[in-house]
Amino acid sequence: MLSPEQEKSSPPPGGATGPYRRKAILSFSVFGVFFVFYMGTAILQTPTFSKLAGIPWFGMPLGLLLSLLIFPVSWALIAVYFRLGR
Repeated sequence: MLSPEQEKSSPPPGGATGPYRRKAILSFSVFGVFFVFYMGTAILQTPTFSKLAGIPWFGMPLGLLLSLLIFPVSWALIAVYFRLGR
């Protein structure tokens, strides 16, 4: 039987890898979302998709709008990471 001091200092259920595994999954998920957005925007800028990138959206071409959204999307993902990574 464990004393109260030993119970407080015992590792969480699932061993010490539980919190690391959760943070790793969160980190790679956030990275995956940003990578897909960034690569999709970069691919849209190629000459092959120039007609799609030139579609007007909110008064500017879609390619330009997505390019301008790269930093705000990254900031939003950083905020999500900090919020969920506690």
